[in-house]
Formats: sequence, C-alpha cells, structure tokens
Amino acid sequence: MESGNEDSSIESPWDLVKILLSPKTIPHVFLLICGTGVLFALISTINNDPGYAAIIFTSAMISYIFLGIIGNKSSINKWLLADRYSSFLTRLLGPLILPLLLMSIISTIILLTIAGDKNIRDLWAVSLASLFVLWSIGQGLALKTSIRDLVLRSKSSKKSEIKTPTSWDFQRLILGAFIFTAIIGVFRGIIVTNFIGTDSDLVSWMIYYIVCFSLIAIFLQIAKDGIVPLDTSWTKGDRNRVHRTGQLLILLIAWHLSSAWSRLFENGNSAMLFEEIILVIITVVSAVWAMSNRNRSSINFISKDTAILWAIAFGFGYAGSITVMSGLTESLPILGDVSQTLGVGHVLTAITLLMGFKGSISRPIEFNSEEE
Repeated sequence: MESGNEDSSIESPWDLVKILLSPKTIPHVFLLICGTGVLFALISTINNDPGYAAIIFTSAMISYIFLGIIGNKSSINKWLLADRYSSFLTRLLGPLILPLLLMSIISTIILLTIAGDKNIRDLWAVSLASLFVLWSIGQGLALKTSIRDLVLRSKSSKKSEIKTPTSWDFQRLILGAFIFTAIIGVFRGIIVTNFIGTDSDLVSWMIYYIVCFSLIAIFLQIAKDGIVPLDTSWTKGDRNRVHRTGQLLILLIAWHLSSAWSRLFENGNSAMLFEEIILVIITVVSAVWAMSNRNRSSINFISKDTAILWAIAFGFGYAGSITVMSGLTESLPILGDVSQTLGVGHVLTAITLLMGFKGSISRPIEFNSEEE
C-alpha cells in the first residue's frame, strides 16, 4: 500500500498553511470559492428550494472525503496536483477533473432518485443547515486541541527546571481576561463601528464586557487546580504551557463572545462577512492539523499529500451549512436571519472552549519531549 511516510507528515499549522496555498493545490481552493459563490447565487435565485444546493454541497464534501482517504496512493494523487500539467488552463482545470467527476456522479444519482420528492429535498437542506451546530462545536474542539498540541510541541513547554506554582499564575490569567475582553470590546464596539460608519450602543458593549469577563473568570476558577496545582514536580515548562495555552484560549473565547454579541444585539455589517471567511480558514486549518497530529502514529489518512483534500471537504461542509441556512431563513422565520444564526454558532464555539479550558491546560499524562 502506498501511503504517507515520515516525510509526508505535517509538522505544524504553518506547514499546513503552506500546503494549502501551494500552486500545486490552489485549483482545489479555487473550486471551493467559486463553487460556494455559484451555489449561493443558485439559492438566491431559488429561495423556496435550497435542497438542490444542499445536495450538491453534500456531494462535493463526500467526494473530497473519499479522495482524502485514497489520496495517499501515488497513482491517484498525481492526478490531483497542478504540476503534472503543462499549460495554464490544464494546470487550473486538470486537478479538478477527478473531484468534479465524483461530484457529478454522486449528485446525479441523488437527484435522479430520491431527490425528486420536494419533502426529501427540504429535509436534506434542513439537515445540512443543522450541521452548523456540529461545525460550531467542532470548531471549538479543533481550536483547543490545536492550541494545546502546538504549545506542547514548543521548546518553552519542555523546560525541566522545577518551578513551584504561585497565586500569580492564576492572577495573570485573570488579568489576561480583563485586558483581552476590554481590548476586543473597544475594538469591535467603537473602532470598527466608527470605521464602517454605523452606530454603536456603548451601554450594550459595557454589558458585553461584564458578561464576558465574568464567564471567563468563573471557568478560570473552576480550572484553578490545574493552574496552581499542589504538585512538587511542576516545571517551568508546565508553567509556560499553562500560561500560553490559557491566554490563547481566553483570547479566542473573548473574540467569539464578542462576535456573538455583535450579531445578536447589534446591527449586522459588511465586516462580519470578512470575519466569517477568516474564521472558516482558521477552523479548517485547525481541524486538519488536529486530525493530522492525533493520527500521526496510527492513521495515515492525513498527510502532506491529502491535507488539501480534507481541508476542501471541511470547507464544503462548513460553507454548505451557512449557504443553505441563508436560503432556509427566507422560508423558516423561526431561524431568524443569517447573522443571528451565526451569532448562536459563536456562542456554541465559546461554550465549547470554556468547557474544555480545564482539560486543555491539564498536564499531559504522556508526552514524548524527544519526539522527532
């Protein structure tokens, strides 16, 4: 079986970003962007039946998952990379022949069979849109796992000098929550709103600050025995690990809560679309990196050869949920508008990060500091 080897493993999220932006794999990113745009336009045209777009999104996701599973085989992988082709047009379209063929076969079979019933199409659309809940929770899980693994691999977390924890270790995380929450609140509630020329309710953002800081402080208190443990073997590396992991998680929690606040209690603005695009990119990178890092020694699905395939599969699933949901809000007012639904998603992600905070900073039972 031809599969990934040591040289095909992904060593860091930055390594993964380079892979995703490589000219060899950029046609797949192009397909994700253009495909999502076309399907969004389709939903805008056929507001009362987003089921067709839901089926195509699902077919695209399944196709890339399948290619991700078998993509380590050189006989398959060579057809998916642009450097195999010569002219500009073939380098752009050649790598897309196989995924587009699979997508066409899957979607055609579905559309010609069970999708003839509108009730089934509606159920399909609602099911895909409902996956947004799982994507939001999975986003939190992927982010906390990626942060924990990345910090564990840093040199600072491997320092072996004994360092007794003190109350300052807890207090500096509280201080970090105080500062990050204030900075993000001022940035989103004052700077961004003034820049784009919209009105901002300062009282609302003061309430956000109190709510956000209080929530983070409560969960820091819950995790206090992991921040200031009664452990005489605590090292300087452990202290650095807890501090860096904790501060990064606090920053993400404050950001997601502020995003939720702006969508649920403020008027939507054009900056939100840009933020969601960045969030999708971060989520996809975090999810693929987390899978790659965890399965490095047991499952070879994720490698440098298949990372782009898994990333595009996640991208189609995430983008499909949001796109189809935008069509459903027209026919199902109970969902509210898309901005409010995205706000609920940010709340779910923040709650996932808060609930996973203690586990993220806990001392690893086994961690090979000499890992190659």
